Amino acid sequence: MTTPDPGRKTRIVKVRDRNIVIRQLVDAQMMLMAREARVLQRDDMSTDRKIDGVDRMFRILQSAVVQPEDREFLDELIIIGDLDIKELMSFITVFNELDEDDKPRVRRGRPPVKRS
Repeated sequence: MTTPDPGRKTRIVKVRDRNIVIRQLVDAQMMLMAREARVLQRDDMSTDRKIDGVDRMFRILQSAVVQPEDREFLDELIIIGDLDIKELMSFITVFNELDEDDKPRVRRGRPPVKRS
């Protein structure tokens, strides 16, 4: 069993009734994902370049999966057409959703004291 990088957060994402441990992507990976997403939206880019971008995005998302068996499981789902990009994008969004809950509550000021 592979242990995740102790310096990076991990979360569990459920895919087809299977719990998959995902490690958080680093900033550079997120920047590359954003760049490739912009390339996919451009009309002046070749189809080959767009396919290369999709491949990069897939490899980045696949690198987030901690266990090799889970990577194989996801590959099989993709091969048979039973996994869509929304489910893969949950590898990113799961950290955003939970991080909001982890933030400490902001303590507001006390109500004014009335003095006579």
